[in-house]
Amino acid sequence: MDPVLLAPGYGFRVPTVAELRDRSSVLDLCALFERPRRRGPRRYVIGVDVADGMGGGDRSAIEVVRVPTIEEPAEQVAEYLTDLVEPGPLAYIVQALGEYYTDEDGHEAKVAIERTHHGLSTIDTLHNHLGYTNQYIWEYFDAADPSTRFSTVFGWQTTPRTRPVLVDKFRTAVMTVDPITGQPDLVINSRFTLDEMRDFQTEGALWEAAAARGAHDDSVMGVAIAYIVSWRLQAGETEPLDERRRRKHEQEAMLREQTGQPVKLDYRNTAATADDQKQAVGRDEEVPLDEQLADLSQMDRASEYGRGDEIDWFFGGE
Repeated sequence: MDPVLLAPGYGFRVPTVAELRDRSSVLDLCALFERPRRRGPRRYVIGVDVADGMGGGDRSAIEVVRVPTIEEPAEQVAEYLTDLVEPGPLAYIVQALGEYYTDEDGHEAKVAIERTHHGLSTIDTLHNHLGYTNQYIWEYFDAADPSTRFSTVFGWQTTPRTRPVLVDKFRTAVMTVDPITGQPDLVINSRFTLDEMRDFQTEGALWEAAAARGAHDDSVMGVAIAYIVSWRLQAGETEPLDERRRRKHEQEAMLREQTGQPVKLDYRNTAATADDQKQAVGRDEEVPLDEQLADLSQMDRASEYGRGDEIDWFFGGE
């Protein structure tokens, strides 16, 4: 996918062709793979992995992920990588992207900054100096009472206890493919992230996976943080959203096969308008998809879904 350029404003400007030709790297440029949507339900999460900005090889990664819905999976929609911006000034870039990728109610994107080491400086600047109002508040995953799961601090904390969950959720999301649409639960668009995934290796347990010698994993970690936070935003689902989406797509495909007609569009949950909905099938009344299917056959909703095609190169080790 070819990235699109960020529109002027929000603290950024469009580079000239001459500037792009003179650059030896695309670091310190913001790559957009999808502009913020202005219609329909939408939410965005920004995951940030912070380096020291001293140009020593380690990079800071700002990764924007669109939160999944019943209609489509999570997707990486923007990325900013740098090895020269220090942790404090990095907050200004986070703010610019957070205010650019607003949700359907106009609220800033949810920002989850890795708080270990240099991340605390970015969190502090973003909150106390820039007044950003939508930072992720650290949660306890093992809290028995959901009402007490939130802490009183900002940011994502990677520890020996949370890293296995972080890596596992990311790996499962990129390797689980919807058998109907062919899309994974997390769509990756950046070549940097894809390259890092090739070098993300382990010779032991899954949670020990890290970048190979001389390689990077900053983009992977930034996307992984954004994805797990988007997953946590859906806490309380009786059925995981990813499974609901795959089941819905399977039901729609079955209905098309049985009736030879397209599935009726739902203008409330898709980009379709009310007029599009009426023209799609020609019915005036709304008939729930489950009711349409019930008249055709008995479907086992507890069926298991295959993984489909897997990304074999995600881990370089055995």
